[in-house]
Amino acid sequence: MKPQRRALRRTGTTFVAGLAILGLAACSNGAAATEDDGAAFFEGKTVQIIIPTAAGGGFDTTARQLQPYLEDQLGATLAVQNLEGGGHAIGTQSAINRPQDCSTIMVHGVPHFNFSYLTQAVDYDLSDMAPLVGLGIEPGVIRVRADSPWNSMQDLIDAALANPGEIRVSLSTATSNNFVGMLDIQDATGAEFNLIPYDGGGPSRTALLSGEVDVTHAGVFNSLSIADDTKVLAVQQPENLWPDVTDNAPTLNEALGMEIADNASNYVAMVPEGCRTDYPLRYQAMVDALNASIEDPEYLTNLESLGEVDKIDNLQPDELQELMNVTSEQIAAQLEANPDVFTE
Repeated sequence: MKPQRRALRRTGTTFVAGLAILGLAACSNGAAATEDDGAAFFEGKTVQIIIPTAAGGGFDTTARQLQPYLEDQLGATLAVQNLEGGGHAIGTQSAINRPQDCSTIMVHGVPHFNFSYLTQAVDYDLSDMAPLVGLGIEPGVIRVRADSPWNSMQDLIDAALANPGEIRVSLSTATSNNFVGMLDIQDATGAEFNLIPYDGGGPSRTALLSGEVDVTHAGVFNSLSIADDTKVLAVQQPENLWPDVTDNAPTLNEALGMEIADNASNYVAMVPEGCRTDYPLRYQAMVDALNASIEDPEYLTNLESLGEVDKIDNLQPDELQELMNVTSEQIAAQLEANPDVFTE
């Protein structure tokens, strides 16, 4: 679960669907679809964007930042819906249950998506969603309030060792890279924290500002909204490539003199698998539109002004599929070794 940033690039695929498959798609969509009309399908349509977390989180923010540019590229209206809860399962199941005609996009995360079906009894798995492209990367950071008595990661670990289980840490969910990051920190240091999951990054970060928790494990960019009132103690990456937006904090391993695993999540766009299988021209049109949106100069300028342009990680479908496959294998191996590892 250590995704790497890659240069922008595009791929292309084509496929002619059989009449029987198209007939089935038409029945499921409630429309008389007789051919895969590609990009023309989206003109004047309303396309749903499902966010499986609460408003204000990283998935939500990323989707809304990209929304106007993707609307222009598709010629469609994009309607964003936040369907949080159930460890991302409510929103994900809703997206899968919708028509498979490419009228629904889901903005999700890896490993969050993988956790949702590997750790819960749900009616879907990896095969039910098809990757579109990668949208961004969120390296893990440890943040505390600006008035916190801890000015370094070592200060925080020392306090946790002296007061086992008393320091409260908010996490976007119990099944996220944030949770994995804190488990790695506990295992390496012997410190015990009170880990508190929320239904998304927005509520998790709000909990820190309100004093409901003492620390949050979050992403570099999705936590910039609370940067003025907080400070970063460490970046859980091999190098801090984002000093201007992380208080020039040291890496976690520099701060503690240890070897702790890197931590990040990838924000990605997906569609129900039927879109890729039954309507490959529409699917490719969505891939192309997303790539063009991510490369839009105005979009890049806006991210630059927010200090977020370095979060872009435009993985292409094959790369994203590989990342999802590998991540599932890694989580499954952890669960096989300890079935309770993500619930303790």
